[in-house]
Amino acid sequence: MTRSKPTSKAEPAVDPLARLLQAHPETAYDYLEFRRLMAGNAAALAAERATESDLARLAACMGAMEEAHAIDDHEQEAAADADFHLAIYEAAHNLVMTQVMHRIFDMLKGGVFYDRADLYRRRGVRDGFLRQHQAIWRAIADGNPEVARSMAEAHIGSIEEALREAQHADARRDVALRRRSGSDLVARARAGS
Repeated sequence: MTRSKPTSKAEPAVDPLARLLQAHPETAYDYLEFRRLMAGNAAALAAERATESDLARLAACMGAMEEAHAIDDHEQEAAADADFHLAIYEAAHNLVMTQVMHRIFDMLKGGVFYDRADLYRRRGVRDGFLRQHQAIWRAIADGNPEVARSMAEAHIGSIEEALREAQHADARRDVALRRRSGSDLVARARAGS
């Protein structure tokens, strides 16, 4: 008798929440609305509560993100981005928030909401995200909760804007491809006449 490989909780096949969210792509914006609420509060709490160990981890995450940015590695930069945000939630020292956000980030890493690496491939997005992460990091390191909150909320707003732009660009490309395919069909039909 062969045993099947255990599946990850983040896999949509076994996780009812992930399956529901994947079946409704518009939930990406619900996710971002939730993230905006959580990210701002977490950053403010981290600015107030972060220990030296938390700050060292955040600095390491920021360094990994900057390094990935410098070598133009989209996948690595997206992973470092997620690690940075998780480190902020952990630095907030709220166990419920940390556990909920770990679960949410598992789904995010699995592409349930949107393709993070794809956003990093878009022109101008990476540079803006890096500057935003640096501003969040500075506010937390400086112990400035209001600036940390404001920067984190603005960052989530930028993600939402980038996602909308990416979806519009993809839709325009799909229309152009369909038009081209249609014109090719018309040209082939005329040639066959």
